[in-house]
Amino acid sequence: MRAVVRPAYRRPLLWWSGTRVLLLLWATTVLPWFSHGSEIGDVAIYRGWAELMQTGTFPVHDTQWQYPPAAALVFLIPQWATHLGLSYILAFFLFALVADFAVLALLVAHADRNAAQRCVDGTEHAAHLGGVWAWILGGFAIGPLLLMRYDVIVTALAVGGLVAPARSVRARWSVRGALIGLGAMVKAWPAGLILGLPPKGPGRRAVAWAAGTAFAVTAALSLMMSGAFSFLGGQSSRGIEVESVLASPFMIASWFGYPVKVVHEYGAFQISGPGVNALASFAELLTVLGLGLVLWWRLLRFKQRAWTPALMYDVAFTVVLVLVVTSRVLSPQYLIWLLGLTALVFTENAPTRRATVLARPAMLVFGCVLVTQIEFPLLFGEVMGGQFWGTMLVAVRNVVLVVACVLSLRALWNSGPADPADPADDETGQTRPDSLAQATHGR
Repeated sequence: MRAVVRPAYRRPLLWWSGTRVLLLLWATTVLPWFSHGSEIGDVAIYRGWAELMQTGTFPVHDTQWQYPPAAALVFLIPQWATHLGLSYILAFFLFALVADFAVLALLVAHADRNAAQRCVDGTEHAAHLGGVWAWILGGFAIGPLLLMRYDVIVTALAVGGLVAPARSVRARWSVRGALIGLGAMVKAWPAGLILGLPPKGPGRRAVAWAAGTAFAVTAALSLMMSGAFSFLGGQSSRGIEVESVLASPFMIASWFGYPVKVVHEYGAFQISGPGVNALASFAELLTVLGLGLVLWWRLLRFKQRAWTPALMYDVAFTVVLVLVVTSRVLSPQYLIWLLGLTALVFTENAPTRRATVLARPAMLVFGCVLVTQIEFPLLFGEVMGGQFWGTMLVAVRNVVLVVACVLSLRALWNSGPADPADPADDETGQTRPDSLAQATHGR
């Protein structure tokens, strides 16, 4: 983590600082921004939840409460910070900013380790910072929303669960597993990261720590507050949100007279009309099918000796992309999840180290990230009203995400061993037999 302050990484640190100062000034209205009210509302909701949770109960009667138990910690930490004289909203922004910096530091440290591993005969290689720049510029493209939702905090836990450093292999995978387990109890999607974990000891250790952490945190919060599992009912009742992939055909069909309207339910703008409820039920089947393909690949096609850290990031990227594309909801902040994993894929796509198989899908997703502020909040009124430009922008973005998802699943399905440049796997502390044989053969 100390790598981020080294002189070699001064330029990205300065760019991150400059862009984040602007985001913070826009978020706090010190500088005017074209749509502050449409984004600040969620933080006000978080504050109300935090005040209620301090009384010992989850907001069980609020239809907008749809989060796992550990999300309470995310909302309560800014509330505790108000005792220092900060407002809840400013405290939340600062909390999100710390998580944003944590992702930056993890990406820089990871790129630095990759560069160190490529040193041969004393020859130093500059770290490939494609992922670092993707996080800096992509986060700025998402806009103040980056600090106004808690998704950046979950993303920091997920990225840490994949690349957090430690002195020993055992400690490394224990820490990573614990972060994945905590992330899953804050917002469920990090649980899918276990599909890419390494085989044998390190992977089993990470899964054990993930399960143990998730159980311990959930049990503790259940004892301290009532209604810890009330979020399950809220999730199952949600319909198709207006920005989701499944909503786009209905919104386009409304131009030709199909009876679709937008209603506000469960804290989201959802579509209502003939066939919508049936498709909403079908969405869960699509999610199961998509994740089933990844699981099938892992159980039947994956070869243990082919595992690499880059493959783990590819699997994580694919899993989360499947979840986003098949979800009944696709809020703009979901792109923050994908941005963090896209940055990891880019980090592995160095000119001298093309370890990833998902560089092209990651580029497509990054393109979708760049138009986030245009879609929300700039054209969100048109999206809700089914007008041409807003609806088409969302539809095109969704098509690109679907294409990226299909390409990712296909590339993962066809993936084989990465370039065996180094016979020793620094991540697991084990020697890769295929790499050793080919490395010896080349001498």
